[in-house]
Amino acid sequence: MNLFAVRKQLDQVLYPFVSRIAKLPIRANQWTLIGALVGLACGIAFLFGQWWLGFALLLARGLTDHIDGFVARNYGQRSTFGAVMDDVTDRWVLGIIYAGGCLYLSFDYPHVLIVLGFGITGSLCNVIVKLSVYAESQQDVFREAGKIGHPIDVVGLFGSAEFIIYFGSGVLFTAIFQDPRPLLAGCWAVAIMSHASLFQRIYFAWQRYRRVDPAALVENDTETAG
Repeated sequence: MNLFAVRKQLDQVLYPFVSRIAKLPIRANQWTLIGALVGLACGIAFLFGQWWLGFALLLARGLTDHIDGFVARNYGQRSTFGAVMDDVTDRWVLGIIYAGGCLYLSFDYPHVLIVLGFGITGSLCNVIVKLSVYAESQQDVFREAGKIGHPIDVVGLFGSAEFIIYFGSGVLFTAIFQDPRPLLAGCWAVAIMSHASLFQRIYFAWQRYRRVDPAALVENDTETAG
């Protein structure tokens, strides 16, 4: 299970702060764009070894990601385009941030480029398996407060919040001790845990859908409609 499962509790903790910022005359999609720019700046900061600045931008990026959804839900600004761009921006930003840290480390630890490849691949495949399950198991898809969901959302040990914890902890301790090894450990953690999460999601799909015939579902739907 990942932190997505306890998102509502986290929302309650952040509500007083987020609700005040949300009153600014900035639309949800604009918040998404701001988050993308903050994430890009964060990746650049890590690329040049500016750990404290990068850490602050990492936290700011996490906050803006929370704000855009809050504004969309509470100010009547939900849209399918906004939901798509929010998901795309999240993955793009995390890739940029991760790459920035890994590329900086590669000068002293060349093998981290391989770690970068595994981390990006693991994270990407996590998204792909999730979207594939969404597409192939429409019978289990639901909507809650307008947001599409699926039981696979809470499967796996790795998600956006976990990335911030693993990678962010490495950045924090690297900034404190001025030692790149904690960040190196954080990069390894992302690569390892993203693959562990991927295998969990594949096992979930195997266990839940290995005996489900999609053709039979289509036939049942046709009979019901007739």
